[in-house]
Amino acid sequence: MRITNGIINNNTKSNILVNKEYSDKYNTMVATGQKITRPSDDPIIAIRALRLNNNISEINQYHGKNIPDAEAWLDVTETALTQTESVLADVQKQLTQGASDDNTAQNRKDILENLKGLRDQLYSSGNADYAGRTVFTGYRTGESLTFMKDETQLYTMVQNFTDADFETINYISGTFRKDVNDLSQYDPAKDNQTNVKSNEVPRLRLAYDNLTSVQQKINEDGTTGPLNQKFVIKDKDGQTIYSATTFSVEEIGTDPEKNDELYTKIDPDEVRLITTTGELILGENVAAQMRKEGSNVSIEYSKDDWRKNDPRPEHYYAAQTYDKDADRLVRYNYSEDEKNPGTYYADFVDQKINYEIAYNQKIEINVNADEVFKTSIARDVDELMEVTQSCLDAEEKLNKVKELEKKIDSYSDDDKKKILELLDTVQKEFDFYKEKMQKMFSHGLTVFKGYSEAVNNKISAYGSLSARLELTKSRVGEQLDNFKELADKNINVELTESAIDLKNAELALEAAQQAAAKVAKASLLNYL
Repeated sequence: MRITNGIINNNTKSNILVNKEYSDKYNTMVATGQKITRPSDDPIIAIRALRLNNNISEINQYHGKNIPDAEAWLDVTETALTQTESVLADVQKQLTQGASDDNTAQNRKDILENLKGLRDQLYSSGNADYAGRTVFTGYRTGESLTFMKDETQLYTMVQNFTDADFETINYISGTFRKDVNDLSQYDPAKDNQTNVKSNEVPRLRLAYDNLTSVQQKINEDGTTGPLNQKFVIKDKDGQTIYSATTFSVEEIGTDPEKNDELYTKIDPDEVRLITTTGELILGENVAAQMRKEGSNVSIEYSKDDWRKNDPRPEHYYAAQTYDKDADRLVRYNYSEDEKNPGTYYADFVDQKINYEIAYNQKIEINVNADEVFKTSIARDVDELMEVTQSCLDAEEKLNKVKELEKKIDSYSDDDKKKILELLDTVQKEFDFYKEKMQKMFSHGLTVFKGYSEAVNNKISAYGSLSARLELTKSRVGEQLDNFKELADKNINVELTESAIDLKNAELALEAAQQAAAKVAKASLLNYL
């Protein structure tokens, strides 16, 4: 093959150009610290860099945001649960004291005052929030668990009961509710000790007391009528097994005898809602059906007078609010989008908030209110305070009559007889209430230990979650470091090696230029 001067010159220029490209390439690598400046420089490195950067971004989301957020949520929740457990432990101390047979009147007063203070603290921790989100209210993180102040707001709600909710309470009737110092008020036929009785009363207790007493419904044609409440007991498959004949709505009045009859005189197939106390008193036949395993019933009722710290019903039950209801009319027959100006809350179900803390790995970080802040806690404390107050009142009456007995010689024969009979009556009343208080406090110990156990179980579970989260955080942190190292090796240059490569490229370019200079000077005359 004949090599011409043109071929030599072209090859020389090409060699210089190649060496310049190498020099420029290594110079850019040293200046930028990266192997490529555009994907076309090395598509494999570019694709690998994109994948690694995506992995780093995803892991950063876990390590820098999700995991710290979950840790903070767990810390807030665990602190609130610990505070709640402390309150429940204090309640149990009062229960232990109240169950004793050696309590004095002052002991009972102290117990009552302590229970009142603890009652206000029961749900305070339930309003704990993290970054403005309430942690115990499921998906409704923008709402408080309890009413933050006394409010007037009409709610209707549906509460479901099972056979496990059925209970028998002790109701003391025939007590003396008059001024013991006014013997003229004593009626031997009504106020003697034989009328003081301890009654076993079957009931279902609603979540709230002081319910609305005037309950009506608005018919579809606009007319109003009485609330047609029914009491239908169903089995676990939803089949009706019993229907009460009568459902009456009553409230506690000023007549003691009529109040006693609300509890002690009820037809076998009747159900009676006492709005004042929030109790469903069951007739004998109804109670027998409720005792059957698997039986259940749903009751719809309304309330518009709320106290501060009352649990909001929407976090526990299907509920409906009404913005305007001056006549306290319950609009059952209107569809949600027609006549209900308030808000409808569907039946509350487990609303678990899951945090993704690693690839395909999630944890449940929240506790629903009904798992630890049950509405029955406050109701139990209220009843314990009520029986304590009743016992104190009975003891005070007894002491007053005993004072009368000390001066009995100054009274007429008729009044002497009244004093002795009254002494027997109030003594029996006090004995009943004292026994009732002891039994309720003893039973309350078991109940509140159950509440505490539920809270402690959640605290233990959160401890395990925290440990699991810490391990995941450590592992994700190591993954992040590994991916960053891989990404660094993939795209970034080793400066020492690149500097050597640049120097070699410069030397090669210089040598090519020198060779080109010699070739350019050569001509045919050099070969003559």
